[in-house]
Amino acid sequence: MPGFKVVDLYDGSVQVAVPLSFIDASELRPIPDNQEVYVDANGTASIVIELQERVSGFATDEEAMKYHIEDLAGGCGDTIRLYQTQRVIMHKLHAAIPAYTMIATAHPTAATASSPAAGAFTGIYMVMVRLVDQNCDVIVTINLPHDERLAREVKMEEGRLGQKMEEGAMVRDAVVASFWVKNLALFGQ
Repeated sequence: MPGFKVVDLYDGSVQVAVPLSFIDASELRPIPDNQEVYVDANGTASIVIELQERVSGFATDEEAMKYHIEDLAGGCGDTIRLYQTQRVIMHKLHAAIPAYTMIATAHPTAATASSPAAGAFTGIYMVMVRLVDQNCDVIVTINLPHDERLAREVKMEEGRLGQKMEEGAMVRDAVVASFWVKNLALFGQ
């Protein structure tokens, strides 16, 4: 995977690194105010950074993360499979700020498989940063659509990610290393 560039999000209040080949999707189509979306100019991958109201009522942060992934990806009617969740330290944030990563896949159901864009599945790397004092969950998803050919390389249960998922892991690692909230005024503070 080529290098990365740091981009400003939400009018410069947040920064994160994205691959050099990714472009701001707001130049192509309208994007909701709570989202920033970057798409691969050379392929089908995308990164969505979304500010969500912090969800509560879960026994663990991992359960909150599962709620978010099912809400985001499952909202399309796809079947979600979760493979790995782990706590991480965001390099540019205080270590006490809860942050997690997850690997998941979204598989089309019979209802969604008829879409020409359905593919075999979409690999998803998710990063969740829980900004408790700001009542916000920052959700970053790295979405990696797989056609039938690419899907043959992947055996998640055996730890075989395939090239596209391995490249996605590098993007996730770049997000963990670079994500920075520069201005809390974004959250009304």
